[in-house]
Amino acid sequence: MKNKILKSSFVALFVALLMVSSSCQKDYLDRQPLSDYLSSNFYNNEGAIAQGANGCYQLLKMNHYGSSTIPLSILWDMYTPFGIERADNSSIGIGSIDLRSNFAVELIYANLYTSVARCNSVLSGAAPYYNSLNDKAKQYLSEVKVLRAHYNIQLVSLYGDIPYFDQPVTADQVKSITRTPWQTAVDAIIKDLDDATTNVPWIATEFGRVDKSVAYGLKARVALYAASWSKFGFGKDGITDQAKATAYFRIAADASKKVMDESGRTLANNYNDLFTRVGQLKGDVKRETMMFMMFSDFGDKNYHYMSAGEQVRMIGQSGRFPTQQLVDTYETSNGKRIDQVGSGYNPKKPFENRDPRLKFTIYTQGDTIIGNTGNNKLKFLMEVYNPLTKSFDAQNNAKLVDNADYKGAVAPFGYVQSGVGFAWRKYNHFDDESTFNATYNIQIMRYAEILLTYAEAKIELGEMDATVVDAIDKVRARVGMPGILISDASRAGNQIRMRQIVRRERKVELIKEALYFFDMRRWRTGAIQNAEPTYGYPLATGVNAATNTYPNGYDQATPDMVPSFGGAGSERDINDVASYAAYGSKLRMRDRDRKWEDKSYLWPIPQTELNKQPSLGQNPGYGN
Repeated sequence: MKNKILKSSFVALFVALLMVSSSCQKDYLDRQPLSDYLSSNFYNNEGAIAQGANGCYQLLKMNHYGSSTIPLSILWDMYTPFGIERADNSSIGIGSIDLRSNFAVELIYANLYTSVARCNSVLSGAAPYYNSLNDKAKQYLSEVKVLRAHYNIQLVSLYGDIPYFDQPVTADQVKSITRTPWQTAVDAIIKDLDDATTNVPWIATEFGRVDKSVAYGLKARVALYAASWSKFGFGKDGITDQAKATAYFRIAADASKKVMDESGRTLANNYNDLFTRVGQLKGDVKRETMMFMMFSDFGDKNYHYMSAGEQVRMIGQSGRFPTQQLVDTYETSNGKRIDQVGSGYNPKKPFENRDPRLKFTIYTQGDTIIGNTGNNKLKFLMEVYNPLTKSFDAQNNAKLVDNADYKGAVAPFGYVQSGVGFAWRKYNHFDDESTFNATYNIQIMRYAEILLTYAEAKIELGEMDATVVDAIDKVRARVGMPGILISDASRAGNQIRMRQIVRRERKVELIKEALYFFDMRRWRTGAIQNAEPTYGYPLATGVNAATNTYPNGYDQATPDMVPSFGGAGSERDINDVASYAAYGSKLRMRDRDRKWEDKSYLWPIPQTELNKQPSLGQNPGYGN
């Protein structure tokens, strides 16, 4: 292996990233010097393989600049109309950015290939000694295969046809690299995961390691993705293959059902517990949590800054926000969409009597925000319309304080002026640790996804039996939402209506878990979701600072301010995509130049890579 590099043409980026990420390995993941990874006979025993495997785990965090930072994958849902970044018309998701030279696209490409490379170095290094290894060493190697599959799933999902490697690559091979068709790569990923299931337990005995349930869960995930790409089209041209779609949906259904029947996994009792440090220590939460990025506030401490960039300005930084389009995806508490007759939706009080996951996920006007700056625990009201807001002490005594999100030096960067009146609550509602030193784990896969994957695959196969209804209803029941046939009996046996509800559930259950970005692409809803600017709170009229008059815009909302979801059976209707064209002038608006081109269903191969390796070729729509 002395003459081999750890991955393709990303030599310079790889070395830089490996040096950065080597500082990130914490908790049970012991750090390993680069020289040990390149040693020709290092991986010949359990201890060495364990350390090599731990090196593969550390890259799950997709660290941006180091150990205490923002995992790149948490940005992905911000590249959809459900999330926005701070500045107007400057996000990847807006559609006006040249992705070929975009730093994030390039960094993610290099980061993921670094991750695959590290896995390959361990697997290749251990291969000559495999028959003499003990069972524990073989388990670690199976874990590495699962991790390699996870990294490759992201590469295929982002870039389509990719350079696919299951061995380290020589310098000579780098010069003539080509891309493997995505279907071939998917089949190789599925084989990796099948191979990995033989040596791992159903549920890992060591917290944080992948296990058989994760292997089957990833198999179900990639098969579901591949089935959708085959059925609805992948990339700019949208070529379909219905036979392949059926085969992949079957794989997804069978793999997820195996987890449901044999893994012992269950849903946590409380949805909110899944996203806080204290909640994640509970046994029922651990049974639902299957794969995650691990952080710690003890021993070799390992923090991240996700919350610091998603808080309101009263607490910390604010660079990512939810949107009205996401807010209006949540049903009312009786299981109806907000535009349906009998929903009870009131534009003046739009957040009352809604699916509880709305308030578990998003802070809205009038909510009580809880946070911790590290020196001070804070509790105050979210106030979109007033330069003052109420703050509460430990005894819940209230006082008026300046509202930094409405007025002041940092207000232009907050949820009122930079966002559209909403802030992320999911992961960010806590006082048990500092916003700036967060150590809650970040979810990658949990059992709720398995249930919804099973349901979606079976629906697309036309097999809408009681097990499908039960899988969806279990996810809804946790938060007290009615069963899908109770709230709408017409769904029974109706593939279109069942497709609608399972997609809706994936959105409201899994948003901000780096999955919706890929769902939007595989369902090919990019065009309808990006057809309008980003909208938010109702604008208030009659504001007069001289007389201290600051009306609440929601109080001024009129009954007609209910979004349209298109005609019955339309793509907008089936996918619950709200349109605000009829009254958009009354709402906070940003990203006026938002647009979509079908080429964006895949990211381009970064131009820096094409400059070095023209043989890679570019994805359609991005030039040569």
